[in-house]
Amino acid sequence: MSKKQLPKIDVAQGFEELESIAEWFEKGHGHLDEGLKKFERAMEIAGVLKQRLDEAENTIREIKEKFAV
Repeated sequence: MSKKQLPKIDVAQGFEELESIAEWFEKGHGHLDEGLKKFERAMEIAGVLKQRLDEAENTIREIKEKFAV
């Protein structure tokens, strides 16, 4: 998924949705099609959150370099 295609997901809401999906799986719901959809959604969210966190890390690095003495 390229940067351009990343959906806007609030970081806190993304983590909450991932937690909700994990709880669904932990409860042992056995519906295969729904499980596949939830897994796909979780992977999408995880990818977006990773990209957002990578961007934040780069911004922090740039700020630190800017103010390094």
